[in-house]
Amino acid sequence: MDTKNQFTVFCICIAVGLLGGILYEPFAFLRMIFGCPRGKSRPVGIALDIAFFAAFTVCTVFAGYLFRFPDFRVYMWIGYALGGIIYLKSLHRIVAFFGNVCYNKITKLAKKARKREKTLKKEVEKRV
Repeated sequence: MDTKNQFTVFCICIAVGLLGGILYEPFAFLRMIFGCPRGKSRPVGIALDIAFFAAFTVCTVFAGYLFRFPDFRVYMWIGYALGGIIYLKSLHRIVAFFGNVCYNKITKLAKKARKREKTLKKEVEKRV
């Protein structure tokens, strides 16, 4: 394999690493829902991590088959890791920002709904 093809494979591996970062977001959301913060070894958190790595493995094998990668090369794993780091330092911040905005809007709407419900209950009690 010449160096031109190695560089192309390396760039594709970076893109697959970015895809892996995007793929992790639903798993991180599920960890948050089930109350499995990082650093605590809960069975659900471990199961979600295993599921993520299985899904990422499927992505890497599919990319290797689709683009006809050569046999195992260390630079490919470096590309996957570099893509994940690039995702964490750039796109993850954007996704987290929009996630916070959506969360804040949903909680604000829920508070308004609770307040309306309380006022309606008070009005019904006054009428009775």
